[in-house]
Amino acid sequence: MRELIQLDVKGHRLWGTYHPPASGPRRPVGVLFFNPGHVPRAGHGDLAVLAADRLAAQGFPCFRVDLPGLGDSAGALPDTTAELYQRVCQGGFVEVAGAARAELLRRYGLEGMVMGGLCGAATTALLLADQEPERTRGLFMFEPEFYLSEQEAHATRDEAEGQGSVSTRGRLGRVTSKLFSYWGWMRMLTRENEYARLFRFVPFPRQKVLDWLMDWGSLPAVANVPLVRAWQRAVERGMPLLVITAEGKLRDVFFARIHRAALPDLSYPHLRRLRLAGTNHIFTTGGAIAACVEQLSHWATEHFGEGFSALPLGTTGFQGQERAVG
Repeated sequence: MRELIQLDVKGHRLWGTYHPPASGPRRPVGVLFFNPGHVPRAGHGDLAVLAADRLAAQGFPCFRVDLPGLGDSAGALPDTTAELYQRVCQGGFVEVAGAARAELLRRYGLEGMVMGGLCGAATTALLLADQEPERTRGLFMFEPEFYLSEQEAHATRDEAEGQGSVSTRGRLGRVTSKLFSYWGWMRMLTRENEYARLFRFVPFPRQKVLDWLMDWGSLPAVANVPLVRAWQRAVERGMPLLVITAEGKLRDVFFARIHRAALPDLSYPHLRRLRLAGTNHIFTTGGAIAACVEQLSHWATEHFGEGFSALPLGTTGFQGQERAVG
């Protein structure tokens, strides 16, 4: 069963879906999905719906909430998608998302919330978790974007070039031009633009070129620094974290660089990193949605299942996990 819910917070009327837990013991922790980018709360290919149904069957109260202007929730939005993504990058939905979470915790008598989702949902969840870690029990981040919107990225790159900065651009900045910008190279090497077709049938050492061009030990100029700092703090707090990316794609490669630069030579037992082979950014190919739901289900049960205790966060460890699933 699913129930339509209404949340009146911060002057907004938000609409969402509640997935009641299956009969039997109810978990003391809820699971909250936010909008992936500008998409309604069902998500691409019903990813959020299927995941919430699966987790509810395991005893987790689950919620999918449309933030202002998205899905069924009324609200003003920018004129362009690029401006909306910029708002997400800058944490524009965090205050309302936090109020929605607080109301759900109160209404359903929960000890805390596990939050996340795809793309922009991961950004909002991470920034909210950084502001209010005591109410956040864990984060699941599918295809997280740790860079600025492409509009801001281009401006940042142009500013760096105008100042003659080489250190912030690494090797990649020294060989790019107006034709091959940072994003041009990244999309070509991750096969996400038209130039990649040129190398479809030609041997091309993509990983070697990436390793040579990119300065893996430092943050690129286009990094969303506040989000990266929030990521560092979440990892260091020992908060259970699940990151799933499309193997070899733009966000997968960028996350690897960000994580390596922000937390060099360290891994943590509460961080699970999974890479789905043969899929795209929204997980609609290669059976990735089913794989994502399965992995989220296992992760949630492992960290918040039988014997779970809502202990204070803050413990760090050393061993992390990373593997490809396909």
